[in-house]
Amino acid sequence: MYIVTHTVKGIAMSTFRAAAFSAALLAVLAAPVSAQDKPATSSVPLLKTTTTGDGVPLVYPTGTPEITARITTFPPGAETVMHRHPQPLFGYLLEGELTIYPEGQEPRRFKAGDAFMETAAWHVGRNEGSVPARLLAVYSGAQGLPLSEAHK
Repeated sequence: MYIVTHTVKGIAMSTFRAAAFSAALLAVLAAPVSAQDKPATSSVPLLKTTTTGDGVPLVYPTGTPEITARITTFPPGAETVMHRHPQPLFGYLLEGELTIYPEGQEPRRFKAGDAFMETAAWHVGRNEGSVPARLLAVYSGAQGLPLSEAHK
């Protein structure tokens, strides 16, 4: 029988062994990265609650659910009007400092990285810091429901 040989880096191989070597090398080079070689994801809980910031049980509005997320920027010295929210509001302070003054309650002070549920009471928000405060606000409301109501 006639056997053809090939040279791979100066080593003589039979056709069968050359094909097997090439297939094994290709399998190693083309193999997908295994799950253990990929970076793992991680989660850090920010908040888990059944109440608003002032202890009132969460109540979702009736109607067609609607989630609204927005970032509000408070320049240094900025203050909101007296208002309240007719739906649960989750807040996460991205930058700066923010103080919430709920009517009839102690002020609540937040710094960058703080997560909180907004108060159910009428309140004012104020940036008493020297840099802008950026607040990510996520409202769990319903279609047609205002995000806030100004005090009259």
